Amino acid sequence: MTDNPLGSHTEHPPKYQPDVLYPIPRWASRSLLDIDKKIRMFGLDHWQAYELSWLNNSGKPQVAIAEFYFNSESENIVESKSLKLYLNSLNQERYKNRETVRSLIENDLSLVSLCEVKVVIHPLDEIENEAFSARPGRCIDHIDVELGARQPDAELLNIADLDADDEILYSDLFRSNCPVTGQPDWASIELRYTGKKISESSLLQYLISFREHQGYHEECAERIFRDIMLTCQPSELRVGMNFLRRGGLDINVYRSTEPVTSDSVNARLIRQ
Repeated sequence: MTDNPLGSHTEHPPKYQPDVLYPIPRWASRSLLDIDKKIRMFGLDHWQAYELSWLNNSGKPQVAIAEFYFNSESENIVESKSLKLYLNSLNQERYKNRETVRSLIENDLSLVSLCEVKVVIHPLDEIENEAFSARPGRCIDHIDVELGARQPDAELLNIADLDADDEILYSDLFRSNCPVTGQPDWASIELRYTGKKISESSLLQYLISFREHQGYHEECAERIFRDIMLTCQPSELRVGMNFLRRGGLDINVYRSTEPVTSDSVNARLIRQ
């Protein structure tokens, strides 16, 4: 982890520099969770970049918002600071048009993640008036619970002797910590499931037990997915985590019993 740019002072590249992208193998955290041997899991990592800029052929600055879609079966994730450095390396470069930039980024991210990545670039005039969509489901944050466990504990989860049919629950109280810098990572989490009714108070206690946990966004989502699947045994489950923006990037992680596609991600939330 010594070469990880997140843990060190790094100069911003003055010109296009794709080799600044830093891969992190997924197997490291998954080997600890032992997911592949216990449950079947599909997923998608949806990144949004709010500080994308380059020059057109005349040297005039262009700005846009970009979306990156990584399949959860890619061999690597991309370290977030390295992605910001990479995007900054485009700032002073001239490109023919938006499609040229999109294709370039798509190719570079696919090479470092060792999987095909989908990239979409939006001009600001397409989205600046976009209204935030109403959230489906029921918020559990009003439930009065105490912060007991200081690390995630699946034994906190309980089920009731009732069936829940396509229930959607969400919380805005999630916090974990970056395993490199120790800085807090805040997220809104949505849970969609079918099966025995999950006790909402136990679910909230479980989610807030991550408050001192150190883990990448993807690891947190996969740990939650694993723990709910093994403890509550729903017939269907989808976990969606929308992490707050940092350094112009937000990361949204989805893990599910069914395939997740780029057109099924959650709408932007007010905290994004």
